[in-house]
Amino acid sequence: MESKKRWYRKWELDVPREVIEGVVAANTDPAKYSRSTLGGPFTPPDSEDLNGRTLVFRGEGKVFRFEVASANRMLFSEDGGEVKECYCNIKTLDHEIYLINQLIPGYAMSRQVTLVADMKTGYATVCDAHLGTENSNIDVGREFIFGRLDGEYAPGEPHCFTDELVGKAMSWDYGTVPMRITHMYTSNLYYTYCAQTQYGAWMATNPADYVKLRDNIYIFSFVEERQHGLQALFVIDFNRCHDMGCFYGVGRDHLTSTCVGAEGVPAEVTRIF
Repeated sequence: MESKKRWYRKWELDVPREVIEGVVAANTDPAKYSRSTLGGPFTPPDSEDLNGRTLVFRGEGKVFRFEVASANRMLFSEDGGEVKECYCNIKTLDHEIYLINQLIPGYAMSRQVTLVADMKTGYATVCDAHLGTENSNIDVGREFIFGRLDGEYAPGEPHCFTDELVGKAMSWDYGTVPMRITHMYTSNLYYTYCAQTQYGAWMATNPADYVKLRDNIYIFSFVEERQHGLQALFVIDFNRCHDMGCFYGVGRDHLTSTCVGAEGVPAEVTRIF
């Protein structure tokens, strides 16, 4: 697999740190930050399958505890520290692999922790994301952590970075906007997307990461480095041609941490418009 080093290529879209801290402080209501124009009919409903369960994730020297009080209420702690109550969304496509997403309170620059857990094998991935990087205040920085949940589960393979999607493409329909968005998985470090919008054709290439969960099921995640630094993370089930995921980031007056879903069809990598 190729090197994971990327060339940073930001446009001049950054804003001062104090502006972002102000936006974060003013956007604490989940009814506002969890809404999205892409959260339409293909977004799975919030699942109650895990209500009352406590998931303890261990991986790469870290321990995260997720106590599911309800489909939208989580008690979160890490490494035995303070328990924090979070608004959460829990999504699933097959009632085996779950996406659990929440903002963690108490961070001036905001922090989002997303757990993708296979409840059949116990293997799981955490994406620990936050606003601000060494290059940009507005970009989302993140770390992928691979591990397993405490408990007895069926045999399986650990989650890991992969290049199995390279050369594939999918055209996604969110069911809420009059356009399809084509994602082209062009390398293990980047992806390219395009869309016909009401303003004309749009195309961009951004840093991306790919994680294999099972055969034909992957995490695909990117940061809009050439735009406003937004992160998206999707669990793609190629058996169903369906995904579920979340967007996270900040603009000059709003914070976003919201779940979405789309139906897809295979597309050509070489034909754009």
